[in-house]
Amino acid sequence: MADARRTLTSIGVDVGTTTTHAIVSRLRVETPPGGAASPKITDREIVHRGTVRETPLLDSETIDVDRVAAFVDRELEATGVTADEIDTGAVIVTGETARRANAEPLVHRLAADSGQFVAAVAGASLEAVLAGRGSGAATRAAEAGGLVANVDVGGGTTNVAIFDGRDSARDRTGPGSDGVAVRETRCLDVGGRLVTFDDRRRVISVSPPARTLVEALELPIARGESPPADALDDLAAAMADRIVDLCAGPPFDDLTRALAIGPLPDESLEFDGVVFSGGVGRLVASPPDDPFAYGDLGGSLAAALADHAVVRSWPVLEPAEDIRATVVGAGTETTTLSGRTVSLEPSTLPLRNVPVAAVPDVSNCSDAALEGRFEAGVSRLLERHDPDEVDAVALSIDDVGPLAYDRLRAVGDALVPALESLSPSLPMVVVTRQNCAKVLGQVLRRRTDRPLLVLDELVVGDGDYLDVGEPMPGGESVPVVVKTLAFGE
Repeated sequence: MADARRTLTSIGVDVGTTTTHAIVSRLRVETPPGGAASPKITDREIVHRGTVRETPLLDSETIDVDRVAAFVDRELEATGVTADEIDTGAVIVTGETARRANAEPLVHRLAADSGQFVAAVAGASLEAVLAGRGSGAATRAAEAGGLVANVDVGGGTTNVAIFDGRDSARDRTGPGSDGVAVRETRCLDVGGRLVTFDDRRRVISVSPPARTLVEALELPIARGESPPADALDDLAAAMADRIVDLCAGPPFDDLTRALAIGPLPDESLEFDGVVFSGGVGRLVASPPDDPFAYGDLGGSLAAALADHAVVRSWPVLEPAEDIRATVVGAGTETTTLSGRTVSLEPSTLPLRNVPVAAVPDVSNCSDAALEGRFEAGVSRLLERHDPDEVDAVALSIDDVGPLAYDRLRAVGDALVPALESLSPSLPMVVVTRQNCAKVLGQVLRRRTDRPLLVLDELVVGDGDYLDVGEPMPGGESVPVVVKTLAFGE
């Protein structure tokens, strides 16, 4: 970079089950002197915290896209920043909103309208991580040098991210800007907005996950009726039990398994700290006197968690952000920077929503077996995605093996024929965690005319998606968002 310091303007938008809000922040990028180290985002300052508004719906299955877009426009106007001045950021749909019929077009429209490199994001696991980084749980793990769980309890889901601040974990699962690895995530279809009430305390709606608990417990809760208080207390207590079980297990209760989003872990963990965030999570420290204050079960669920014997035994820590944790994470923690030794074709950039297939165990693979390993990765991409519907595809190689020229040449010799099943005009992105992209790119370009990007010093998993922005000044690094796009989980 010609200038060792630069500031990026970033936006975060969270369209949740209950509320929608946005932030604008400044990200400071610094490149250490000497030319070897990669640029890093070293400081994040939130310059505008938007109003928390109720997420508008046209009906029970449809988000009012125009009103949400108008919300975001008003926040940018309030900040005095135009979409053209936004460099990066993310729009995320969370909880029950991610299941709405028009969630996917909504998030892509907002991302496109909000700036030149704003990512569209959806998925409970990524939501858990963003909330945990936004709440300060990751920072707490770094300070404690231990395991800290962030329990983000919202209107539709509860998402747990467990951060490992121990030195031994720093290189295991892709540390964030604070050097703290994500040990695992755990997600559950439990939230305060799964049952809603009118002003006469009659039930307006019961979402399917809440119906699972109502039927299992044989509770007299149905639409149009005013349930007895003890039935609602029992439902809130059952929800709190599921959240505690999610954090404390395995083993897991059958109802917890029925409501789980994605796989559950096989190992129980002892936490050095627990942080609550989210619209319901923030109420755990001080539940409202009126359990119907928000027209849903949020107040009752918060009270049930606050009174839970297991929660009382946890080392609960105060969050830096509570209801805004996810949007702060989306606005400040989604963008990372590649290494400086990249191999680029700038004319292909920016790229959005590039699907990734991981190629495992390359470091232990003989030269002769490499081509078959890469062919398997390309086959998975073709099984999951129509090449005519994506801008590019990506293969992630965690470890190529020894960083010797002969080994990189063998990787190139094997990778190019494995790509023959793809259209020659379809760009390929090769991502590696090791600092070798420039040499590997040179090797590949001698063997193929395909549009090609090779990026290094990034951790990308199988099934992830990549957004790749235009080069930073100096052309030695690109902004990257590693994300999920899981709608209707």
